Amino acid sequence: MSQRTKIIRLASCMEIQMKSLLLFALLTLMTTSVNAKTVRYELTATKGKVNLSGKKDVRFALMLNGSIPAPTLEFTEGDEAEIVLKNEIKDDELSVHWHGILLDPYMDGVPYVNTPPIFPGESFTYKFKVRQHGTYWYHSHTNVQEQKGIYGAIVIHPKERRIKYDKDLVVVLSDWTDENPSQVLKNLKKDGEYYLFKKKTVRSYWGAYQAHSLNNFFYNEWTRMGGMDLSDVGYDAFLINGKKVQERPDFKPGEIVRVRIINAAASSYFYVALGDNPMHVISADGVDIRPTMANEFLIGMAETYDVLFKVPAGKSTELKASAQDGTGETSLWIGAGDKIPAPKKAGPDLYAKMYMGTAWETLKYTGSFTKPPMDMSAMDHSKMGHAPMDHSKMDHSTMDHTGHAGMNHHQKIIQTLTVNDIEAPASTKFPSSLPRHDVKLVLDGDMERYTWFINGKSISEDRTIEIKPNEVVRFTFVNNSMMHHPMHLHGHFFRVINQFKENSPLKHTLDVAPHSEKTIEFYSDEPGEWMLHCHNLYHLKTGMARVVKYSSFTPKPEIAAIQAHDPHLHDHVYYRGMLEAATNHAQAQLNVMNTRNEIELRTELRSDFGWKGEGDFFYKRWLNKYTNFIAGSTLVESEGAIVAGVGYMLPFLLQTHTLIDNQGRMRLDVERRFQWTQYIYSDAEFTFRQKQPSEFEISLMYQNNWAWSAGLMFTEHSAGVGAQYNF
Repeated sequence: MSQRTKIIRLASCMEIQMKSLLLFALLTLMTTSVNAKTVRYELTATKGKVNLSGKKDVRFALMLNGSIPAPTLEFTEGDEAEIVLKNEIKDDELSVHWHGILLDPYMDGVPYVNTPPIFPGESFTYKFKVRQHGTYWYHSHTNVQEQKGIYGAIVIHPKERRIKYDKDLVVVLSDWTDENPSQVLKNLKKDGEYYLFKKKTVRSYWGAYQAHSLNNFFYNEWTRMGGMDLSDVGYDAFLINGKKVQERPDFKPGEIVRVRIINAAASSYFYVALGDNPMHVISADGVDIRPTMANEFLIGMAETYDVLFKVPAGKSTELKASAQDGTGETSLWIGAGDKIPAPKKAGPDLYAKMYMGTAWETLKYTGSFTKPPMDMSAMDHSKMGHAPMDHSKMDHSTMDHTGHAGMNHHQKIIQTLTVNDIEAPASTKFPSSLPRHDVKLVLDGDMERYTWFINGKSISEDRTIEIKPNEVVRFTFVNNSMMHHPMHLHGHFFRVINQFKENSPLKHTLDVAPHSEKTIEFYSDEPGEWMLHCHNLYHLKTGMARVVKYSSFTPKPEIAAIQAHDPHLHDHVYYRGMLEAATNHAQAQLNVMNTRNEIELRTELRSDFGWKGEGDFFYKRWLNKYTNFIAGSTLVESEGAIVAGVGYMLPFLLQTHTLIDNQGRMRLDVERRFQWTQYIYSDAEFTFRQKQPSEFEISLMYQNNWAWSAGLMFTEHSAGVGAQYNF
């Protein structure tokens, strides 16, 4: 046979194969079109009165179809979703984001970024192809509506079930405050530690002494870290499916239940445990993982976990979610019979050393300072590899999970499951030939002014991270703060580089623990503008967010027209104030501020100086959480002066102002609070003025809430009694 004949025959074969492939593709498309069904939901948002804490009725609650949480939406992979959202809230816009769902950016649900807002009396219809399966959820992305009640579960079933179980049980965890969340945000802007008294987590010298942790306490003050901040808000209740305690006796002995656990809290992490036996964890963030046994897991805001549980005969088993800060818990009892409680979770160590040492290593692997991790010697502590991979189209169908229902009780049991322990069931690596784009993202904040940053800037200062299509984008999160940050990227799944390297897991939300570093990477094949943000609602609202924008993407004209009105671009103004009156002293102070700018007005009267007034009017420009430039004027003994200088926080949390006036005279202010016990403190203030009177003041005050305190006030020449009011 000649070479020419071979070529002709080969070409004919290829032509036949191409025609067969085209016919197969056409038939597949026709079959898919026939089998795909439209699943439609109608959701109506209203404002109403609820009592979820059992303590009081509140009227700010927002509900979808009259309930908190909102109805569970169920789909099957391949469905066409059609969700009509109606806004009957008379005084606010509305939105809903479909968390973890892969869809067109126009349907993503972030108003003024990629989706239009829904004004009062109007509606919007979300339409998207369901491209995945698993446990997900939805919530508002408008103002603080998520905390007010706009959140619910999404359950997407696979086309063909590969995990054997009998029933689903959806568990929606949340936190609840009887205080209007809009006011909660304002309170945090007054002082990031506003709710310490409500939570009973005030750190003090006496508390450190009782905990045998004075060395840690002094070290934390020396390093200007203070103490661990596990949460910001003092909540009135923690809820499972809208209740503090729920009973589900309808599950029968021997049934295998797939427990779908969603953390829909606004700002609370939870430790989750189920009875007195290890849990069989099979999925994280809607994606199948290698089945893992764990006594508990730490679940951050917006994360989801699926657990298989066999209902025992004659027993009711407690699923318990304990708030990470130790301030409360919520429970659901599965089955009927004798109670099998989950273990009581010990509270956190308020006086742990805030340093990359043993306490940080414990936190890294368990999320807790209360106990060491289990069998850490088996873990790979070496620097994780960043091998490329290929998972741009997540094909769940290739993962074999038919054996999930048969639980292997001989496998290793992890004490506290975190992302470090999660392994994908198959390789998730990208091809090494793909281009790379590395981005470092430093997470930090200022608790005193309650401002949160990425790379030193809030979203109002730096909105966009631009990426190119069809490349591997690698984000490295470096958490320089004292808080956990659950970082969520809209519109994508990413692989979290951990000890399993090639089999690193896929997620849509990642817990970045305090003073830790985490690397994620994803393939950029979802053109659009997508939010990247901390899923602590109050961190998001005060700056810790960006918009990831594809360089090739152009938004629809109706979106481009409203992006200038994006609330993320608005640098909101807040205030705080103080009034103080004593028999020897009186003072008033008002601060008005946004992210970088602050105006401080202070006036003071003292009996030492014949009740003559003095005062300051300062403008401060904040460079970072420790440093600010100051310009303004002062008045002392009826003499005014123009001043300029620097404010700086020294070790041991010493707040200082170093100023020079228009006559070349120096002034040094030093302030410090000493928290002796949970309720007793002293404020010490010293002011040195060159060629003018210097001053020293110290107080001894009792305080059991943020607003009011009373006690003794001393100056260098007098003593008095009085009270202070913060607002």
